[in-house]
Amino acid sequence: MVTGGLFLLREPSRVSAVRRGTAQVIAGLAAAAAIGAALLAGPGVALGDTDHAALVAAMHDGSNFYGLIAGIVPAGAFAGRLIPLPTLALIEAQVGMLGTTVLLCAVIASVLLVGWERLGRLFGDARGRMPGTVLLLAGATAGALLVIAEPHAGWCAMLASWSLLARRRGRWIEAAALGCIAATIDPSAAVLALVMACAAWRDGERREAAGWGSVIVVAAAIWSAHRWTLAHLGLGTVGAGLRVAPFDVALAAILPGAPPWIAAVVLVLSIAGWMVVRGGFASRVAAVAIVGLVVAHAPGMQSAAVLAPPLLPLGLVFAVEAAASIIPAASNRRRITVTRMTR
Repeated sequence: MVTGGLFLLREPSRVSAVRRGTAQVIAGLAAAAAIGAALLAGPGVALGDTDHAALVAAMHDGSNFYGLIAGIVPAGAFAGRLIPLPTLALIEAQVGMLGTTVLLCAVIASVLLVGWERLGRLFGDARGRMPGTVLLLAGATAGALLVIAEPHAGWCAMLASWSLLARRRGRWIEAAALGCIAATIDPSAAVLALVMACAAWRDGERREAAGWGSVIVVAAAIWSAHRWTLAHLGLGTVGAGLRVAPFDVALAAILPGAPPWIAAVVLVLSIAGWMVVRGGFASRVAAVAIVGLVVAHAPGMQSAAVLAPPLLPLGLVFAVEAAASIIPAASNRRRITVTRMTR
């Protein structure tokens, strides 16, 4: 058994003490996953939702949300997308661009402040905390850019990340409230609630599990009412047209403007980094990212693929820590030296 690592984490990672054979398997799987993701990455995707901006502008002038939807969706608006819930458009139409910007800055500041406190719990000293801060800032920037390009997915991602950071054992009401707000913006937030409910149940936190279950019920009720209204307008829940592959959406969100294959490697390594960290917080982040990518293949649910971009880059620090443990362990060979002595 070989121990190693950079010892950036306050507690040893899941791979800080592994045998040579296990280390080789882990290294092989990580390399195969990174290469496979790079090969699966499609052409670069430019995210953008001009339909939402036009909808908000019309509502600002006094138009009705569902009246507008009834006119623009048959004309090709929201092609391949889930026809959005009215919540975000109503808020943005009321507060205007300045108010929306102030709200976004407040959410980003909250994510960074709570994230800084979390970093102190994860890392033992400044060697890990400083690069972690830089990557957390990079993730928050990616989340802000996502809000600008894809407002529903971006706001849901920022609120989901804030919720993950805010949750503590015995302190989950604030996190559940943030998840509930996200669910009123986009139904993909139900992925967060589902993961958190399952994790709470596994940990024996029955009241917390019930709380997150309530968030799922609220999300289902809101979506059902929205779907009922769309049905009365003669519309389906998803606009007709081509849909973007969820994996490509995730790549464009986590590393905007970068070559897709590089973003794919970063995505895989970030998720792997979160998976090797001990503790419920890290496992929840990894689970939200993975389950979101799976759920995103449902029609119109592409936004579920980008629930965790604000937190995912931080996983690169954990991936480096894991590599510092695995590589020496995988290459370690016991040497037996035989010395012949002549008498």
